[in-house]
Amino acid sequence: MDCEFHLQDPASPDTVYLLEAIIDASRDAGSISGIFAFASRQGVDSLIGDPEIQEFLNGSEMTLLVGIDAVTTRGTLVRLMEHEQRLEHLNVQVFRSPTSALFHPKVVLFDYPDGRRTLVVGSGNLTPGGLRQNIEAFSVMRAAPDEPFDITSWDRFMNEHANDMRAIDDDALHRAEQNEVWRRRRPRDVEPDFEPPVRTADRFLVAQVPRAGDRWHQIHFNREVIEDFFRVQHGTAQRVFLVECRQDGTFAEQEIRPCVYSDANRNLRIEIASHRGEIYPDAGSPIAVFRELQVRSFAYMLLMPGDPGHNEMRMLTDELQSVGHGVPRTITDTANIRGFWPESPLITEINELIEDDE
Repeated sequence: MDCEFHLQDPASPDTVYLLEAIIDASRDAGSISGIFAFASRQGVDSLIGDPEIQEFLNGSEMTLLVGIDAVTTRGTLVRLMEHEQRLEHLNVQVFRSPTSALFHPKVVLFDYPDGRRTLVVGSGNLTPGGLRQNIEAFSVMRAAPDEPFDITSWDRFMNEHANDMRAIDDDALHRAEQNEVWRRRRPRDVEPDFEPPVRTADRFLVAQVPRAGDRWHQIHFNREVIEDFFRVQHGTAQRVFLVECRQDGTFAEQEIRPCVYSDANRNLRIEIASHRGEIYPDAGSPIAVFRELQVRSFAYMLLMPGDPGHNEMRMLTDELQSVGHGVPRTITDTANIRGFWPESPLITEINELIEDDE
C-alpha cells in the first residue's frame, strides 16, 4: 500500500492541487466514482471539462454523487445535467439525507483494469476553492492488485442509502434553489463563487505573441518562462489556471490549461481563449500580460495593436531584459507595470478585489 499526504497550499510552488491529483489518478483508470458534499458550476467544469477527463469519458465510466444540503445551486445541477446528457459514460446523482445529518464526504475512488485501486480522500469539495484555491488536506492511497484494500464501508453506505440517491429531478432543483449563494458587492461577469486567489507574490509576465498560423492562441513559450514563471512541467497533471481580465474590468470564464509539448517543432504551448477565432494582425504583435494570483493561477489580458496598454507593454518588453530565447518575454513586477501603464485593469481591478476581501 502506498499513501501520500498533501496539504494543498496555494502559496507553495511545490504544492499539488486536489484537481491535479484527481487527473493524475485518472490515467489508465477503468472507472471513477466521486462523492462530494458540495459542488459549484466552476468546480464541475474544472473537473469534467479537463481534456484528460474528457478523453477518459470517451469510453470509461464516471459516477458522481453530489450533496445538496448547502452551497450546491440550481445552476450547478443544471450544468451537471448538461454534461450528463452530452457524455454517455457520465452518471450523476444527488444525495438527500434521510436525517438532519449534513452530507459532508469528499472522496474519489479509481478502479483499474489490472485490479489496482486508488482512493483520494480529503477536505476539498468540487468547487474552485476545494480543488485549488483553499488550503486543504487530502491523501492519495494506492493499492496493488494483490494488496488488501477494505472499502466495505463505502459499499455498505451505497447499499443502505440507495433510496436516498436519485437522478437530478425537479425536487432536487427546487432544493438547490434554496441554498444561499454568495455574491460580490458589485456585479461581475463571473460565477458567484469566483474569488481571485491572490497571495503575496508580485510577478507579471509580459510576452509578445508569435505568429503561428491560425493556432496563434496556443501561445509558444520557451522553457525558462514555462518553468520559472508558470511553474509547470509538461507531461504532468499540473495545470495552469487562467481568468481573462477585460478592458472594462470584468472577468471571463475560468480556463484550465495543460502545458503541451509539440514534437513537431519542440515548442511548449499554453492556450488562451481571449480573441479566439480572430486573425493574427498584419501589423504588430499581440501582447499577453499575465499577473500571478497564486501558484499556477493567473489573471491575464491579451492586448491587440491599438488596444489601451498595447504600446506601453511593447515599450516595456523593449526596455527590460527578455527571458530565454525567442520573441521578447519579460518577467517583472507591479512597479514596472504601473510605471508604463498605471491604469492597467490587472492592477486597478485586481487590487480593488484584494482590498474588498481584506
